[in-house]
Amino acid sequence: MGTKQPHVLIIDDDKGINRVLSQILSDDFSVIATTSGKDGIEMAKELSPFLAMVDLRMPETDGLHVLREIKKSKPEISVIMMSAYGEVASVVEAFREGAADFLTKPFDFRCLLENVRKLATQSNIEEDESQHQHAKDIIGNSRIMKHVWNLIKRFSPTDIPILLQGETGTGKELFAKVIHSLSVRSNGPFVPVDCSAIPESLIESELFGYEKGAFTGASTRKEGLFESANMGTLFLDEIGNLPLSIQAKLLRVVQDHRIMRLGAKGYEPIPLNLRVVAATNIDLKEASDKGSFRLDLFYRISVATITLPPLRERHGDIPVLAKHFLEKCNIEFHRDIRITDEAMNILGRYQWPGNIRELENVIKSAFLITNDFIRPNHLNKIIAEDENPSTDVNDIISYDDLTDIKNLKNHAVHEAEREAILRIMKEHPFINKLQLAKLLKVDPKTLRSKLKKYGFDNPN
Repeated sequence: MGTKQPHVLIIDDDKGINRVLSQILSDDFSVIATTSGKDGIEMAKELSPFLAMVDLRMPETDGLHVLREIKKSKPEISVIMMSAYGEVASVVEAFREGAADFLTKPFDFRCLLENVRKLATQSNIEEDESQHQHAKDIIGNSRIMKHVWNLIKRFSPTDIPILLQGETGTGKELFAKVIHSLSVRSNGPFVPVDCSAIPESLIESELFGYEKGAFTGASTRKEGLFESANMGTLFLDEIGNLPLSIQAKLLRVVQDHRIMRLGAKGYEPIPLNLRVVAATNIDLKEASDKGSFRLDLFYRISVATITLPPLRERHGDIPVLAKHFLEKCNIEFHRDIRITDEAMNILGRYQWPGNIRELENVIKSAFLITNDFIRPNHLNKIIAEDENPSTDVNDIISYDDLTDIKNLKNHAVHEAEREAILRIMKEHPFINKLQLAKLLKVDPKTLRSKLKKYGFDNPN
């Protein structure tokens, strides 16, 4: 299976040097060269090469400035500085600014190629470790999610089809991307398809493509989504919504790894090399019993099945996920917003019917209406806590707590305390803390602690 070559960016005002280096490196790497330091900085931002080779002295822009700008915007890019002058001060400054190496012209090309290959290997190792850790961070640390993570690590390196089951908003596409990034196809395309969003009249042409003249309006040949995902991963979200006629064609693709475009009479089938990851929020086995989903297709796509639990069953992961989404917002908007413990307590108590997707939206909304910290009052404007909390223990206690008697007892006590405080505050909306402490039969200091613990931190 072919893989994309890593990118190397060469920034040198000498066109001859650019041409020679491109020739030497082109067998192993995809090389882009420019004679402009300013253009090189922008190209580094856009292309994210694993390596930039920068000349120290250029008429338009100083090489050390280029080094600093690249490291500022893309610290993961390795930078090799090049110069015909080996001034000690410049060498020291380059390493201080984060250069991986400093080469003096004329080059020993064999040594140069060996150094670049070593940097490429190191870059791949660091990228794999980073993806692994990032995936683990966004999945969570609860016992049930550790089990999910173990399944992902076991199934991802294989090429077997995977079925992700879970309620709407549990992050099925996110997990599909993690599976793709940890697979041997990670350098290939990841093509997501929302099967519920494509009209039934268009879904066949979207998936399989069509030949010129296949139908009225088909003026040119069009590649389908299956072909777009070749050498990579095709993610079929809400696969249970596919019409039975399309399910039959999908079954043949999964079995034979070949497709026929619409109107492809007289053409040979197109061979494919891809992996199918499917997702559903319904019970496909039950759907097959009712005749709305093909049983043979179900068995084909569910060789490996991973069930994603709803967020209400993994409350311990909420702080990790909330901080992850908050960090995403900070990076996107170049801000430094944080969240208070009291606000985090509110997130932890909410039942999240919309699961991870709802949590991300709540964090984004709160982020946009604060200037420093996300506080309880920001969340109260966005989410409304249940007026009539469910009495079903499964709805209010996480999977991990259910397997730990001590946690179960503590959870029940905390819920009872919180409900008692909330009930009195609703019955007496203008009560002060001293009066509230008297009604609850606790001293004011204990009350202050509990108000903070349960997120009732309004100074009044």
